[in-house]
Amino acid sequence: MSVSRLALTVVITLAVSGCLRYQAAPMDYEADAGVRSIVTVDGTDVHVAVDGPADAPAVVLVHGFASSLAVWDGVVDDLADDHRVVRLDLPGFGRSSRYPGNYTRSALADTVIAVMDAVGVERADFVGHSMGTAIVLTAASEYPDRVRRAALVSPWLYEDQVPWSLRDARRAGVGEMIFGLWFTEHLDWRFRLAFADPDRWVTEEMVVRARAQLNRPGSRAAALSVVRGLDLPALEERLSEIEAPTLVLQCDGDVVARTEYAERLAGTLPAGLLEPVAGCGHFPMIERAEWFAERMQWWLE
Repeated sequence: MSVSRLALTVVITLAVSGCLRYQAAPMDYEADAGVRSIVTVDGTDVHVAVDGPADAPAVVLVHGFASSLAVWDGVVDDLADDHRVVRLDLPGFGRSSRYPGNYTRSALADTVIAVMDAVGVERADFVGHSMGTAIVLTAASEYPDRVRRAALVSPWLYEDQVPWSLRDARRAGVGEMIFGLWFTEHLDWRFRLAFADPDRWVTEEMVVRARAQLNRPGSRAAALSVVRGLDLPALEERLSEIEAPTLVLQCDGDVVARTEYAERLAGTLPAGLLEPVAGCGHFPMIERAEWFAERMQWWLE
């Protein structure tokens, strides 16, 4: 393809994908039967769910990129037997708002801490999944007195793990094109890559539910802002300073995060412990929910 034709293709594609817009009006939370409670943090409406005894030790669950607090549904009941389980939809995802604002890694960690304040939790154990592990480690680095210990599930927090499409998305214009055309496309294919047994776990209902979340107004703009604000190299520089005891769980069938990065992380954290997990992909809390809940109860006791 000639340079002129390539340039024309880019211009047409940008026109088709359009400018990514943030949420312009408040969501009708009262009409959304799935909403548990809303906490407002610096003008952002954060969807929060709290389960378990009010006087029990607290654990905060942090989901990954383009996910939501629902990813923990299969393990909450077991954890809530003896923990106060706090979950939230990070700004830009799930049922939280997608207004223009600060979507950097530190800002997302600040939101998690603000939610803890709002529900009366001073100190907690943290469990993070995928990109959520970067948020958990940021909280452990910037708020060490608030994080007792951590579990990092399928960690996705190194620059080397970022696919070329998301690296290119950091560039002005290119990111708008990529997220405008790709964000909700081929969800079934992307889900299948994330499970060791996709025929069992990737259902039409799952894909439809995920697409509905990702199609909420402002989702593409907010998700792109998260990608541009992660700054994973800066986090890597601070990993060796994080003293909180940390369990790193890595499934043998995870082709999204991959084992070598979990090994690298566990070897870098001063109090890191690696535990390989068999028979699952990127979502052990779904594919091996009963085992996962038991392991978390052991680690968090």
